[in-house]
Amino acid sequence: MFKYVMYFQYFMTYLLLGGGIAALSLAYFLKEDSIILEKDEKIGGLCRSYDFKGITHDVGPHILFSKNKEILALHSSFIKTNKIKRSNSIYFKGKFVKYPFENDLAALPEADRDYCLQEFLHNPYENYEAKNMLQFFLKTFGEGITRSYLQPYNEKIWKFDSSCMDTQMVGRIPKPPKEDVIKSAEGVETEGYKHQLHFEYPTTGGFQSLVDAYADRIKDKSKIMNPVNITSMKREGKEWVVESDKGQFKSEKMINCMPLHELFAYLDAPAEITTALDNMLYISIYVVLIRATKDTIGEKLAIYIADKDVIFHRLSKLNFLGDEYCAPDGKSTFLAEITYRPGSYLSTLPVEEIKEKVIDGLDNCNFVKREDVEDIEVNSFKYAYVIYDLDHRKNTDKVLEYLRSIGIESNGRFAEFEYMNSDHVAEHSQALAKKLEGGSNE
Repeated sequence: MFKYVMYFQYFMTYLLLGGGIAALSLAYFLKEDSIILEKDEKIGGLCRSYDFKGITHDVGPHILFSKNKEILALHSSFIKTNKIKRSNSIYFKGKFVKYPFENDLAALPEADRDYCLQEFLHNPYENYEAKNMLQFFLKTFGEGITRSYLQPYNEKIWKFDSSCMDTQMVGRIPKPPKEDVIKSAEGVETEGYKHQLHFEYPTTGGFQSLVDAYADRIKDKSKIMNPVNITSMKREGKEWVVESDKGQFKSEKMINCMPLHELFAYLDAPAEITTALDNMLYISIYVVLIRATKDTIGEKLAIYIADKDVIFHRLSKLNFLGDEYCAPDGKSTFLAEITYRPGSYLSTLPVEEIKEKVIDGLDNCNFVKREDVEDIEVNSFKYAYVIYDLDHRKNTDKVLEYLRSIGIESNGRFAEFEYMNSDHVAEHSQALAKKLEGGSNE
C-alpha cells in the first residue's frame, strides 16, 4: 500500500524564525505578511508563562516598564494591568535594605554603613577610566558599596568574575548624588532608579497575556506555525528555503529571532565565525517555585541575596503582583532564581539537591521555615542571560555582520546577543520593521 503524505509549500514576504516576543512584535510592526516558525507547542520564548499549583508565573517574573513611553503605552493598551510601586529589598547580614543599596545605607549595621559612606565620599578610583565592570563599580560607588554588595551580587548572577566583564551592562548606571547617599546614611529616605519605581503587570495570565495579545493582533496578516521541526535551511538564488516537518517555507526576507547558537546548527559558516560563536557566552537558569503556608517577607516583590552560601540570587513573592497571583488560604507562592553556566558544577546538580539547597536558604535567612514549605518545583531554561565578557562586543559584531552578509537580519535577546527586556525588544522590532520596509530606523 502507498502512504500519502501531505507536503505544503508556503510563500510569505517575511519568514521569521522563533516565536518569542521578538518575532511577534516584529510581525506586528511590519506592514506586509509574515510567517513565524516556532519549535515549541506554545509561543512566547522567554516571555512564556507557566502554571504552578494554579498560579501563573513567568521565567522571571517580568514586569512592564519602559523609558519609551510609546512602547509602554502600546503594551498597556493591549492588556489590563495592575499599577504597582516597586517594593524590592536587598538581604544583607540579616537585614532588609531597600533597593537600590546606596539609597538605604542607614539600614546596614553601623560599621558597614560607615565603611560604605566613607569610601563613597573619599573614593580614590573615581578619576580612573573604567575598562571593566569591577572598575566601573569602584569608580562610581567606591570600595565599600562595591565590596559589600555590587561585586558579590553581580558575580553570583553572572557566574563570572566582574573584572573579566565589560561595562556594557553597567555603563548607563548614573553616579548617585553625594547628597542622596549622605541622606541615606542618615536615615532620610531617597529613591534611586526612579524610572523603575512604578511598573505594570498583567492582571491575569502572567506575561503570556502580552504574548497572546500580540498574536491576536497579527492573525489577519501573519501565520504562526508551531510546533515546527526545522530540518534544513539554504539560500536558493534570492530566496531562503526552510525545510521542516510541516512543509517547505520560502521567502526573500528571513529574520532570525531564535538563539544564535540554535540557528547556526543549520548554517555552513566559515571557521572564524563558528569560533566567534563558540566564544559567545551565556548563562542558564533554574526557576524554583515554592508554595509556603507562612513567611516573613511581607509586602515585598523581590529580595536580592548576594550571600554565596544561599544558592538563589533573587526571591520573588508572586502575591505582590495582584489578586490573581495570590494562593488560597493566605498562603504564598515564591519564585527563586539560580543561574548557572552550561557545563558548570551547578548544571550537574540533581533536582532533589537543588530543592534542598533552596529550602535551606529560605530557612537560614528566616524567609520561610522548612516546616512551612508545602510544595516545591524546579524548572530549567537553557537561555537566560547574555554574559558581557571582555570579548562580547567583538565576537557578537563578527557573527551578526556575517549573518547580514548572507541576507539574515537578527532581532531579539539571543538573536542579537544583547541583554534586552521586552520593551527594548519591541523598540528594536519597530526600528527593524522601518529598515526592512525602506524607511528610517532612527
